[in-house]
Amino acid sequence: MAILKGEVAEGESSDIARAGDQPVTDQQWIDELKKKHGDEVLLGLLNHIVVSKEAKALKITVTDHEVEKELQRSMAGYSSEQQYYEQMESELGLSREEVREEAVYRLTLQAIATAGINISESEIDDYLAQNAERFTPKKEMQLSMIKVSTYDEAEKVMDRLEQGENFAELARELSIDEESRLRGGSIGMVEEDDPFWPEDLLKTAAGLEAGDIAGPLQTGGTYAVIRLEQAIVPRKQDQAEVRQQVREELALEKAPPLQKVESDLRAKYDTAIYIDNSLQD
Repeated sequence: MAILKGEVAEGESSDIARAGDQPVTDQQWIDELKKKHGDEVLLGLLNHIVVSKEAKALKITVTDHEVEKELQRSMAGYSSEQQYYEQMESELGLSREEVREEAVYRLTLQAIATAGINISESEIDDYLAQNAERFTPKKEMQLSMIKVSTYDEAEKVMDRLEQGENFAELARELSIDEESRLRGGSIGMVEEDDPFWPEDLLKTAAGLEAGDIAGPLQTGGTYAVIRLEQAIVPRKQDQAEVRQQVREELALEKAPPLQKVESDLRAKYDTAIYIDNSLQD
């Protein structure tokens, strides 16, 4: 692949690349992008414009604090902030700044959708009573694991670790869990009541200090040796913030679907699409 540079006469489409003797022009590239992603990108641009107009009309603003809270919620389940942003980059092609911009847009749209919807204190009380477990802070544990087929194999792993062998190196050598083996046994952050992990394993891990190793532990038809890398005990949630979160969620449940809000705003602000009538509602 080579990049071609040079001056192009007015009205001509420049060659931006070539394969062998076959050039690819700038116009070919743009046409292909339009065919595959044009509708989505164009509607996205229009939505951002009309949502901004409506937010200004309603005097809605999104604070940095609200954006940070939204990003933290989005990061839940990722082992680190870095992993979250790397995932956004690889899956969606979004940079950190673009992720933040989308969070601002989403929060603004939600605020517009829920404007005028009132949630009573009793509704919040009822929701909290029925979902108390959801708002109970949970301990998170960063774990590493060596998984083997039999109890005897797990005991041998424990013996080698007691003799001072490196956990990560043993994981790469012996573990039958392909995904964690490649990372030296690391399985990332796990909540203390994660339903996808055996209860006994999580209880054992919760009782360890950072750096402690335990095993053999049964994991279905296999056995594991685990090491606690670190434990994070979350601070108790601020009750005012919890109630505000519930208020927002209940209001969204009563609001129309966000896609309809966007569609209604495009109609309200008299948007027009000239290239493809199928895009218009």
